[in-house]
Amino acid sequence: MQPAEDLTAYGKLHASRAMAELLDITETLLRAPATGITRAIRLALARAATVCGADRALLCAAGPDGGLRTIHDWMRKGLSRRRMALIGGATDWAGDWAPILFAGRTVVLHPGAAAPGDRAAAPLAAAGLQTLVAVPIPDDAGRPGCLTLCWTGAARIAAEDLPPLRPLAAALLAALARREATRALADGRTLLRSILQTGTSAVLAFDGARRIVFANPEAAALLGSPAETLPGKTLDAIGCRLLTAEGAPIADADRPVDCVLANGQPMCGQHVVLACADGRHRILNVNATPVATTSAGGVQVVATLDDVTGQVSTDSALRSALAEAHQLAYFDPLTGYYNRRGIVEVLRDCLHGCGSGGTHLALLYIDIDGMRQVNGGRGHWMGDRLLEAVARRLDGLRLDGGDLGRISADEFVLTLAEPQPDAATAVKAAEAQAEAILAALREPFRLDGLTLEITVSIGLAAISAGTTVEALLKGGELAVMAAKAGGGNRACAYRPDMEQDMVGRVALTQDLREALRRNEFRIHFEPMVRLDATGLHIVGHEALIRWQHPTRGMVPPNAFIPFAEGSGFIRDIDLWVLRRAAAELARWTPDPARRHLTLSINISSASFLSPGFAQAVRDLLAETGADPRRIELEVTEGTLLTNLGAARTTMSELRTMGLSIALDDFGTGFSSLSYLRDLPVDVLKIDRSFLSALSEADANMTILEGIIGLARGLGVEMVAEGVETPAQFEWLRAKGCQTFQGYLFGRPQPAPQLALPPEILALGGLDAVAPAAGAGRHNHPPLANG
Repeated sequence: MQPAEDLTAYGKLHASRAMAELLDITETLLRAPATGITRAIRLALARAATVCGADRALLCAAGPDGGLRTIHDWMRKGLSRRRMALIGGATDWAGDWAPILFAGRTVVLHPGAAAPGDRAAAPLAAAGLQTLVAVPIPDDAGRPGCLTLCWTGAARIAAEDLPPLRPLAAALLAALARREATRALADGRTLLRSILQTGTSAVLAFDGARRIVFANPEAAALLGSPAETLPGKTLDAIGCRLLTAEGAPIADADRPVDCVLANGQPMCGQHVVLACADGRHRILNVNATPVATTSAGGVQVVATLDDVTGQVSTDSALRSALAEAHQLAYFDPLTGYYNRRGIVEVLRDCLHGCGSGGTHLALLYIDIDGMRQVNGGRGHWMGDRLLEAVARRLDGLRLDGGDLGRISADEFVLTLAEPQPDAATAVKAAEAQAEAILAALREPFRLDGLTLEITVSIGLAAISAGTTVEALLKGGELAVMAAKAGGGNRACAYRPDMEQDMVGRVALTQDLREALRRNEFRIHFEPMVRLDATGLHIVGHEALIRWQHPTRGMVPPNAFIPFAEGSGFIRDIDLWVLRRAAAELARWTPDPARRHLTLSINISSASFLSPGFAQAVRDLLAETGADPRRIELEVTEGTLLTNLGAARTTMSELRTMGLSIALDDFGTGFSSLSYLRDLPVDVLKIDRSFLSALSEADANMTILEGIIGLARGLGVEMVAEGVETPAQFEWLRAKGCQTFQGYLFGRPQPAPQLALPPEILALGGLDAVAPAAGAGRHNHPPLANG
C-alpha cells in the first residue's frame, strides 16, 4: 500500500486532452438540473471511467459503522458482475487503507503496492482487478466518501494524473448534497401541503400583485370556486368583495393582503365581511403574514381565514354588517321589498313546500301598463314615486304568508301562500286576488299634488312540485304578454300552449321565412354621437332591423325577434342583417361624408355561440369588401353567461379579423364584474333602463358612476344608450361620458343621419367638454358640417 504522493510518473491522465474531458465532465455535473441529478451522477461515473480507461467506477460514502458503502456503481460491459460484487458490496472492503482515505489522502493500489495482511488485496484480486485509485471526497463531518476507479490490468498511474480527479470528486459530493436537499425539500412540501389540505382554516397564498397562488379546499369552498380555477386570479376577479363591519367596501389600501404587502408586518385578528359572487355573506377572522421570497411571482403573503359568522352574537357591529349585506343582496333599494334574487329564493321555498306537502300555490306576475309614458311625461323621479306607491298598495293587498317583490323596472311578483289541493284551484284563488289588485290599482295615485292613473297586466301561474323557478317566471311573463296583447288592464292565466296561441307563433314563423324570401326586412340607422374638443359629431350608427309586413305595416323588432329566437330562425335573420349592413358600409367607403362612419350590429346568442359564426363573418367580409375595423358587433351579458368559454373563443377570433365587440345592456346581468376583466371587450353600452330611472335620489346614479369608472379603469369605451333629454346628456357629460345614443340625437331612419340639429349641436359647447371615459373606437374625425 502506498499513497499517491510517493508515486513516480507512470500515467498520462494529466495530458491536456484527458484533463479537458475530466473538467468538462465536472462542469456538466455541476450544471445538471435538480430533477436529473441521479442520472447526471451515473453519466459522470461512466464518462470518467471511459476517459481514464478504467473498468469500474464507484461513488462511495462513509457508513455509520466507519466503513464505506457504495451509492453508485458503473462497470464496463463484459465484466463478471458476480466477481465484481466482491468490491463495493461490503462496508469493510476498504481494509487497512481506509484510515488514510479518511485522513484526506488519495489511495492508490497496484501490483506490489499492497502491504502484507492488507484486507483490500484479497477482494481486489478475487474480483479480477489489479489497480485501484480512491480519491477522497471531504465533508464537514470529517468522514469522507470517495471516488474509486478500478482496472483489471496494471494501470500506470502518476501523481500528475490525480489532480483532475479531485474536482470531479468534489462535484460528485455537491451533486449528492443537492439531491438530498431536493428530496428533503420535496418531502417538506408534501408535508406542508398535507397540513394545508387537512386543516380546518381556509388558507390562501398571494403574490405581490394580490393574485392567488394557492388555495386549500377550505378556501375554495369559502370562496365558492373550484380550487384549480383560483390560481392567477384576484378576489375581485372571482366576484368576491371585502366589506367593513358596517357593510361598506373596504378600501384597497386597508385590505389585509395590501396592508401586509405595504408594511411587511403580520396582521392578526382582523374581522371582515366576505361578499361572495353567489350572494353569500360570511364574517371572517383574517390573519395574514409576509413571506420572504426571491421570486417576483412567488408567494408574498399567506393568509388564514376562519368563518366566524356563527359567533357574531357577541358583536352587534358584525351582526349589522351581515344584515345590511343580506338586505343589499335580496331586497330592492327603491321599494324595500324583495328584488329578483330574493323572489327567486322565495319561489324555491314555495316549490320545496309543494313537493313535501303535495299541495299547490300560485304567483301573480304584475306589469304596469304604460310606465314608459309616465317616466317620459312626468320624469323619472315621479316614476320612482309611483313605483313606491304601487308597492305599498300591493303590500296592503298581500294575503297572510304571501311575499312581494319588484323583479325589474316596472314588474312585481306576488305569491299566494295558502295551500290548494290542485293547480286549477290555486289558479282560481289567484284570479280572485288579481281582480282585487286590478280594481285597487285603477284608483288614482296622488303624489306631490299630481294625480296619476295607471292600469296593470297580470299573469297567473300555479306553483307545483316538479316545476323550476325559471319556468314559473317564464310562465308568468308569457301570461302577462298575453294580457297586454289583449289590451292590458286584465289578468290572464298561463297555459302550456300559450306561447303558440298567444301570437300565432306557427303563422308568424312562416311569415318570417317568407319575409326573408320576399325581401321585406329593412335596415334603419340610429346615430351614435361623440363629444370631443370641437363639439358633438355623428361617428357611427347602430343597424336596426325592421319588418315591412304587407298587411301589418312596419313591424318593430320586439314584435317578431322573440319568436324568431324561439323558432331558431334568428340565425338566418342575423346573417341577413350582417350581409346588408356590411354591404351598406362598403358603399359608404367612396363617400367622403360617410367613409369614417362605423356600424354597430346586434347579434343574438344563438348566432354568436354557434361554432361556425366567426367563419360566416369572415366569408361575409370577403363577399362585401367591408372594412372590419368599422364594424362593431353587440352581444348581451346573457349571451356571454350562457357559454363563457365559447363566447371568449368567438370574441378572440372576431377581434383578430379587426372587428370590435360591444357588451350591450351592460349592468343588467348578475356577474358582469367577475368575468369582464378576462373578456376581450372593446365597448360597454350602458343599458337604457339606468337612464330611464335616473334621478338625484336614485341608486341608479351611483351605479352609473361606477360603470363609468369601471370603463375608464379597464380602458374600454363606454356608450350611453337611451339618452332622451338634455338633462341626461348633461349629467353623463359631467361624469366623463363622451359617446351617446338615443332619441335626443336622432331616431332610427332608413338612411344614415349625417348631421345634428342646431339645438343639439349647441349642447356640445366647448366650455364643458369632460375627460374621456374609455375613449377609443368612436373617436373619428368630425364631418365638415359638424
